[in-house]
Amino acid sequence: MSTPVLLAVLAAALMHACWNALIRGAPDKGLYTVLLHGCSAALAVPLLLVVGLPDADCWPYLLVSALLHSAYIMLLMRAYEGGQLAVSYLLMRGLAPLLVGLASAPLLGEPLGAAGWWGVLCILGGIALIASTSGQPMRAVLRHPSGQAALLNAALIAAYTVVDGLGARASGHPLGYVLVLALVEPVAAVVVQWRRRPAALVAYARAHWPLGLAGAIMATGAYATVLWAMTLAPIAMVAAVRESAVVFAVLIGSLWFKEGSLHTGLLAAALVAAGIIAIKLGAAV
Repeated sequence: MSTPVLLAVLAAALMHACWNALIRGAPDKGLYTVLLHGCSAALAVPLLLVVGLPDADCWPYLLVSALLHSAYIMLLMRAYEGGQLAVSYLLMRGLAPLLVGLASAPLLGEPLGAAGWWGVLCILGGIALIASTSGQPMRAVLRHPSGQAALLNAALIAAYTVVDGLGARASGHPLGYVLVLALVEPVAAVVVQWRRRPAALVAYARAHWPLGLAGAIMATGAYATVLWAMTLAPIAMVAAVRESAVVFAVLIGSLWFKEGSLHTGLLAAALVAAGIIAIKLGAAV
């Protein structure tokens, strides 16, 4: 993984943590999640007119990914209801790189190698350390509906990471791929919220659309960057580096939401940084 690609993925990780923090901080997490993804869809339309559609070879991947992302959005709303940012983010993002790494060799023909696996393990160790910042036993976290939703989302994240990595490579146009995905993925969530409380959804969108647009720009930009990186580097490596976002989530959770221990979070950050270095060295061998 080249240095520019590595830095781009780290920037995407920061943006990802920031838009998740916006959901965590929203008084109505369901409405804000729908607003953010609705703004992403609205943003995608004019951009697609400029950049064009991706190649037809990627459309089967887009269909599967849209279904996975629809389920992901629905679970994302539940994951932050009553859950801490760092803990819910940990469960969602922490298991995903391990699952992707396990799938990379048999499904993608991209074994990580010894250094790559050490890097993934260091990142997972840092993520596991973050769990201790919540002040809650992990058993209690997993019994809570937010923890269960986050755990299910980890499997969905791993699945759509592999699907989208392959789809971006087949698309010939990662930005076009992610824009089409942004256009179709929130449809189910919007329909559900519209049927449940249409007046509230319209009022919320009118009052908070600037914040929704800000989150949409970060979400779309972050994922487009990650898919672009997957066309240039092994998918498992990109997925592992991307999950450094959990460190940013800990810092945001500690400084903004006053969650957990900042010192433990910084120690976890050092482990994650060591993992990123190991992955980069392993790719250079």
